[in-house]
Amino acid sequence: MAASNETIPVCEIEANPDVTGTGIRASIYTLCLASGILKTMIKLITSDKNYSEFCQSINSALQLQGLALLCTAIVQTFQGQLTLFHAICVLHLLSLLGFGLVAQRKYAGGGLIRWLVLAMFRVIIACAFTALTAYIWVTAPTFGSQPACNATTVYVVFGVSINATSDVFRYVILALMATMVLGWVMSMVFSVIIAQCCCGGVRSGVRWAREANPDIQTWKRFWGQIDVSDARYKQNAISQNVVQLFIHTGINVYMIVTLEQIVGRNHLSEEEKEWTFGQVLAIFVLLGVVVEVINILLPKLDVGDEQPSVHEGVDMQRGEHPGDRRLLGDGNSN
Repeated sequence: MAASNETIPVCEIEANPDVTGTGIRASIYTLCLASGILKTMIKLITSDKNYSEFCQSINSALQLQGLALLCTAIVQTFQGQLTLFHAICVLHLLSLLGFGLVAQRKYAGGGLIRWLVLAMFRVIIACAFTALTAYIWVTAPTFGSQPACNATTVYVVFGVSINATSDVFRYVILALMATMVLGWVMSMVFSVIIAQCCCGGVRSGVRWAREANPDIQTWKRFWGQIDVSDARYKQNAISQNVVQLFIHTGINVYMIVTLEQIVGRNHLSEEEKEWTFGQVLAIFVLLGVVVEVINILLPKLDVGDEQPSVHEGVDMQRGEHPGDRRLLGDGNSN
């Protein structure tokens, strides 16, 4: 009877503040929550071009930080320095951030070579994340630098504590991951088949997109100058943005609360709360977003800087883009 009442001693998880420290989590939480709110606000008060560039900047900050976290986790896994608890937290943070290589601006030109290079980078990064995730959950009972602590490591799902080494839990996660990977592969295969059948292959599709791009951009610029006067359409657009904002923010809040529950329900070393250079650097990443917001908002306070009217904007583009002159000339001739 005495043996049956014995409990597994709680193991203290060693600190790794550069992965899940307070500064790292605070920076990621702020970026994820602010991104949706700021995107909605900026879209309502600025032009489409400014909004597009702002979104590029936000996505770049999020995904580059996620890529840095992914690379750190992979390196520490190879070095045997990452615990199961910190590996789970990394996967959770990556689901918030996303990861990848995103340029801060959209550059003109391009073609098949640039598309293939960027696609190759995306595939490599996605494969690295998939391999790391599969390795963590397959080897969860013996994973990391403290395998003795894995039996007491806790994961949280909808507020319920689950043992991270539970076979059923791990098999469910691996099955979901395999389904997602299969869906991604099938979508890629179908995309190639459709491109081959409808566009004469990838190279022909890229050539068609490059040739059609000037006319498409002309129409986008032309319709972008048209102001919607009906208040119902504006109200519908604002309502859709608000609904998307609430959904996006709600998911992020759930993920943040869940991660904080995971941190709170595991026995961590006191050194986990110490601030390191990596945490300070993560906080300073937020300054880039602050600068972008300032650059957009401050001109709105400049009373002397008046925005050109819709008709002036169309006239200004006549001398800039030959496609615009052709389009406007055809309209006048009719």
